[in-house]
Amino acid sequence: MPTRSWCSIEGVSSSRVATSNCSPQRVSTQTCTARWLGLMSLLASPDTPSSRWRRCCWAIAALTLGLTTLVLPRPLGAAVAESNAWIREPIMGPWAPPPDLDEPVSRWQKPAPAGFDSLSFPHFTGLDFNELFTTAELPNLSSISAPPTITDSAEMDEQVRSEAVERGYQRRPLPADYALMRLIDDGLALQRPAAVAWRALEQDAAEHGFELELKSAYRGHRYQRAVFLRPFEAPYEFDDLAERLKMSAPPGYSKHHTGYAIDIGQAGHAHFGSSPAYEWISADNFAIAKKHGWIPSYPPDGGRQGPVPEPWEFTYVGVEAILCFHQPPAGDDPLCTA
Repeated sequence: MPTRSWCSIEGVSSSRVATSNCSPQRVSTQTCTARWLGLMSLLASPDTPSSRWRRCCWAIAALTLGLTTLVLPRPLGAAVAESNAWIREPIMGPWAPPPDLDEPVSRWQKPAPAGFDSLSFPHFTGLDFNELFTTAELPNLSSISAPPTITDSAEMDEQVRSEAVERGYQRRPLPADYALMRLIDDGLALQRPAAVAWRALEQDAAEHGFELELKSAYRGHRYQRAVFLRPFEAPYEFDDLAERLKMSAPPGYSKHHTGYAIDIGQAGHAHFGSSPAYEWISADNFAIAKKHGWIPSYPPDGGRQGPVPEPWEFTYVGVEAILCFHQPPAGDDPLCTA
């Protein structure tokens, strides 16, 4: 369980007095307690003119601190931190339980039927993979709102968005309820169905001798903006940003916004596309990935899909969606029902 952001004095929690000087990230509980006891001793000092002045100053400071803590918005929860620790974005309650592979799975997380031969999954083209993610009815996604800022220049932003759409990028929704998401490795977060499916894929890989690493998961607009603009400094040039679109989505257009996309790697290998794990997961039209509900985000033959092919990125759609893609609802098929 993550460390709580409040200090406890003699067993009494005070969640509304957490400050930068009284935080488990800055000082220990003992130090925090000592500071509060010191403040109490000042307030209880003998009644002299100087002590009355000190008590007055401390009372004003305490009142200001209390009002500030009550007025300012509290963080939404634990901070999502990718391998790049230079930006953090609060996304969920800090006590959200980790995904449990023994939990009952919903219709969005159905594994392949018992005894199902993974090689019998439908064969998809790159265009099929892209359509499958775009049309998948995934839970806990909000409506798409106005596009976020990219460069602080409305004219430049419109040019970048127009170029992004021309390359095949599409607007992507954010999670509707962050409390339904799950923290995974190193503070990374995923939608719950994707979190369960990632653990299953990771375990399957380990049983075959591959150590998969989760490099990236959910990203909000601010995070994606930082990723997109990382190679440049203001003032930005359109030609630079247009070239950047080959490698990275602008904010508002990343599949990572949904919480259903992951970037993965294999331990000890710098380039996942040339690693043994990629050869294993991509064999037979990505049969292993499909078995766990994953498909490639940007496959080699995906046409106008945004960036150049990215062998390290996968998106979760669920086994049911994969098995039933382009299949009419069949009453006698328990998986492909209306």
